[in-house]
Amino acid sequence: MIKEVDALLRQWGQERAAPALEASVRSPLGDTDQWLGGGRGSGGEPGLGVAAMFAQYSRVCRVLDDVLRSLSASREEGGLGGRGLTLYTLARVRYVHAGEQPSVAAQLAELAISERTYRTQVAELHRAVLERLEGRLRAADRAAWRVLVGED
Repeated sequence: MIKEVDALLRQWGQERAAPALEASVRSPLGDTDQWLGGGRGSGGEPGLGVAAMFAQYSRVCRVLDDVLRSLSASREEGGLGGRGLTLYTLARVRYVHAGEQPSVAAQLAELAISERTYRTQVAELHRAVLERLEGRLRAADRAAWRVLVGED
């Protein structure tokens, strides 16, 4: 297990389990009330749909979402195919939960695998996520360098 990747995946899981679903949106009624001297305008309603939900996730969560989904892509597209889908399922079971993390025994039962297989898959998941994150950072560095030297 890679502690740094585990910490990132825990943050991802917490955000996926309980995103901040409230967003402030101007209300015409609030504007009218304020214009008529009724006081400050008040903002928005919770649960404004998919776009607002997406906006509430951190950049780390969105990057990890992309990385984890890329694992389950076909091998031709750079993913791990069925193996990647297995690792993505493991990530959801291990990290995405409301409240306390389920015990390893509960995770084993849900995944229907042995503890040895579970440990092997967790290590494989962490290595795959780290490899893909490092690849994204290298690509971002190259792009930033091209912009800096005026090649873009």
